[in-house]
Amino acid sequence: MRPHLEGMEKDETFSQREGPSLAIPAQAMILREAVMTAYSITGNLSAATTLCSSLVDEDLPGEQQASAVLNQLHHIAMRRPKH
Repeated sequence: MRPHLEGMEKDETFSQREGPSLAIPAQAMILREAVMTAYSITGNLSAATTLCSSLVDEDLPGEQQASAVLNQLHHIAMRRPKH
């Protein structure tokens, strides 16, 4: 049984190390989506990044900020007149 337990310990350590590193790419993808959504609203990359910056809620934890900005951008896009 001991080898099986050692294997589990290694798996747990490996999972703990991978956990935070997997969150970074997800946040980067959400941030990219937010900037692209803002770009589709503004038509200008500089204005898009300014819009994203203005929507950041400093009271939220860092890992939730990009999602909150993207959510707000979706609400803005839905209120805009359709072509």
